[in-house]
Amino acid sequence: MQRKLPAYPLWIIDPLFSVWSKTDTLNGSDTVFWQGTPHRAFGFVRFGGKTYCFLGRRDDAEPLRQTGVEVSAFETKYSFASEAFSLTVRFVSPLLPHDLRILSCPVAYTVYEVTPAKEMPEDFSFALLLDEDFCYGAKRAPVVGGVLPLGGYEAAFMTRRRNLLSSDTSDTYAPDWGYTYLSGEECFFITEAALNRYVAEGKAEYLRAANERSLAMSVNRAPRGVLMTAFDDLISIFYFGEWLKGYFFRNGATIVDAMDWAYKNAEDILDKCEQFDRGLRRDCEKVGKDYYPLAAAALRQCMGGHKLVQNAKGELLFLSKECDSNGCIGTADISYPSMPLFLLYNPELVSAMMRGIYAFARMPVWTFGFAPHDLGTYPWCSGQVYGLNDADEKYGCGMNGVYWGQGPRTQQMLYLRPAASNVYNKELQMPVEECGNMLIMAAAVIRAGGDTKLTAQNFDLLEKWVVYLEKYGLKPENQLCTDDFAGHMAGNVNLAIKALVGIESFSIVCRALKMEERAAEYEEKAAAFAAALKRETGDGVMPLAYGQEGTYSLKYNILFDKLFGFDLIGQEICERETAYYIEKRNRFGTPLDTRENYTKSDWLLWCAALTDEKEKAEMLYAPVAAYLKESPVRLPFGDWYRTEKGDIVHFINRTVQGGIFAPLLKASGKLKGR
Repeated sequence: MQRKLPAYPLWIIDPLFSVWSKTDTLNGSDTVFWQGTPHRAFGFVRFGGKTYCFLGRRDDAEPLRQTGVEVSAFETKYSFASEAFSLTVRFVSPLLPHDLRILSCPVAYTVYEVTPAKEMPEDFSFALLLDEDFCYGAKRAPVVGGVLPLGGYEAAFMTRRRNLLSSDTSDTYAPDWGYTYLSGEECFFITEAALNRYVAEGKAEYLRAANERSLAMSVNRAPRGVLMTAFDDLISIFYFGEWLKGYFFRNGATIVDAMDWAYKNAEDILDKCEQFDRGLRRDCEKVGKDYYPLAAAALRQCMGGHKLVQNAKGELLFLSKECDSNGCIGTADISYPSMPLFLLYNPELVSAMMRGIYAFARMPVWTFGFAPHDLGTYPWCSGQVYGLNDADEKYGCGMNGVYWGQGPRTQQMLYLRPAASNVYNKELQMPVEECGNMLIMAAAVIRAGGDTKLTAQNFDLLEKWVVYLEKYGLKPENQLCTDDFAGHMAGNVNLAIKALVGIESFSIVCRALKMEERAAEYEEKAAAFAAALKRETGDGVMPLAYGQEGTYSLKYNILFDKLFGFDLIGQEICERETAYYIEKRNRFGTPLDTRENYTKSDWLLWCAALTDEKEKAEMLYAPVAAYLKESPVRLPFGDWYRTEKGDIVHFINRTVQGGIFAPLLKASGKLKGR
């Protein structure tokens, strides 16, 4: 079977419900949670006295021969065949970025069709089962469940007996709370005894047995149908004192309402997904060869790495989880690389990413003149956890160890602390990075057609942050940038470019708010800044840092200078940089900079959007497409990996893969215009 991805998305709902297959054949391994923990699902077809397995590993059933797999924007489609029948199964996660109701409905579909070679036998059935390990994180715990008889279908449900809501903010642990649902014509909450009997005899029935594992089971007897997998986390987000349910539930809707709505509107929802995918395919063809598979690989991962909620003021919040990084929620320098996807399809989601950063920046505990990094650790927006002071005294209590220690953990209410608390270590912050991120995102939302209301409300913060960039951006002091794994650096040229684009962005903000004189003033400041920067870097390839001749780094921060139409860096430099990146390519991409052979897939695609020559762009992103097919790590699309062997250093299933859409955003031309 020809490989398409390192891992295949099946049911993707949010950061806490994300189920994948890590082998090219669907019945070649157990299904897993995004970080690799078993979340076992099984799929069977009973036909003519035999039970065939198409999903998950079962030695007591005949494995159905897989004949193909296709990956599209919201769907992973498998085909199977035997002498007696053929089967197609589509796993659909309808995470449409432009339709908030569909996006926030916590339901994924399994669509199947069985075609007999001759006629359908009397014992035919199609069955799905979910193991109890959907219900807990690191350690097995007692599970309870049952079945709901609903309108035209049934739904089995199961949950941990002691439901520990929002109890764990650790990064790579599955949740110990919430209810998992599985729908079908007939459903059962059973133990392994009933599963074994179904596999052996094709009998679907309610059987309980002491001390056995529990499962949710759905059984359909129609040759084609749609089943639903749903997740109710009960409480989605803690937001600075508010407990918020998912956006779909904001007006009192229940999980039954969500399933009923998804059931009744399945045909329309699936059609909307297919329409979106057709448009995406057409647009990707204009970008270049083999670009669509990258976009399809990134889309569900990026969308499913967020949670959409609304606070008591009616404000939309679209909150990311920093998967396999540190678990932070609403991180500014995670939103920044992901935004090309959202600028294309729904710029208000970028505003919804920024809203929490603005709110926290106004709290007394945040005493700096630059923008914050994050809002807490998912699912707790309780104050930035990045760069904490590790003071082991009565006010500090060694709090940094609380966040970076191993195992499950909960949050301190950092947002409640007064300014005198001295919570944060300035040396561990990202001053230029985060100021630039927030300014660029604000301008990008405006250019993409988003509302200016949020920007107007927070103009004072943007003004403070642009002043910071004016003072410190041209020659950044020794500090971190978003690529913090590479360590501190003084005179980071790519960071200086971000400062430049941040200043440009402030002029866009001013013009949108009818401040024409200030807009012109900051356009002049940006031009002077760009001239000074180019004098410092010389006429060759821009170095990693000022004065470091013979070095380079991926200058992805040039992108919005180009997309906004300022072009203060200039196309000649963009083409020169691109040619050098191509020269430095390894098997799976160009290293991030001179120091190491690792790279970042999101930044490579940003750089592919710098050139105006299609072939050069393809030469930059083609190694990333090869990495998807050849990386030895069978987990979701990792963004930080080694360019020679394709092994992941860290960072899997992250939302930054929205940056894969940078060439598509460029091709759209929607951010141009002065």
